[in-house]
Amino acid sequence: MQKILKTIFDFYIKSSIHVALSVLALAKISLSIAGLNNEFKLLIFIFLSALSAYNFIKFFPLLFIPNFTKINHLIVLLILITSFVVLVTFFFLSHLLLSFSIIGGFLVLAYSIPLKSSTSNWRSKKGLKLYLVVLSWLCLTVGVPLASADTFNLVLFLKLIIIKGIYIFVAILPFEIGDLKSDKSSLQTLPQRFGVLKVKKAGIMLLVLGTAFVSFSFVDDSRFILSSLVIFLILGVMLWRSNENQSNYHARFWVEGIPVLWYLMTYYF
Repeated sequence: MQKILKTIFDFYIKSSIHVALSVLALAKISLSIAGLNNEFKLLIFIFLSALSAYNFIKFFPLLFIPNFTKINHLIVLLILITSFVVLVTFFFLSHLLLSFSIIGGFLVLAYSIPLKSSTSNWRSKKGLKLYLVVLSWLCLTVGVPLASADTFNLVLFLKLIIIKGIYIFVAILPFEIGDLKSDKSSLQTLPQRFGVLKVKKAGIMLLVLGTAFVSFSFVDDSRFILSSLVIFLILGVMLWRSNENQSNYHARFWVEGIPVLWYLMTYYF
């Protein structure tokens, strides 16, 4: 039984269902703050877009490895089904919503598809990896939800871009620290360039600034301020505990799952 449960749990992580739920949670926070309805069609689009995008990023580059056949058939089926549903729902979106979706899709392609005849991509270029991820997440968790409104709230959009941008940026750092041994030196990730300790301190400082910004920007929403304070504190602790020899689940389950807790606190507090 334990082995079966572990197999199911590993599939849940490797198939990107966990990270897709986290993306959906961040998007639902944006919808909640904006006072927008959680339209089922939009939620399905966001969740499946994240699911198909992450699996595309993970497994598309493997096609360029000679004789590589170790791709779980269930994951391949999942990619095909989710991609089809995303394409169908894509044509029912508003023009502004489509714009954010296209930008996010372009970033995913840039992250995954080799440049010209090379096997490298934008992800492999010096220092670009982190920023591509941040921008693609912001498109899906802030741009797409707010674009679903009848009137686009630019001020709220900018506020959430700053708050979510800080959160996403810092949440990626435990992954970069954990991948320090396996990442190529050419990637020039922040831990490679500045060292783990400096990256941790910078991340904590960003979270402090983010907390201050939330407090001043949403003075009338004590629920969002409190939930953000708790979440930024948890993320800070998880970042500080990150190291090169951390458990595979430290970042890929615990850190990646924090947005779900953030949504629950924002919605139910």
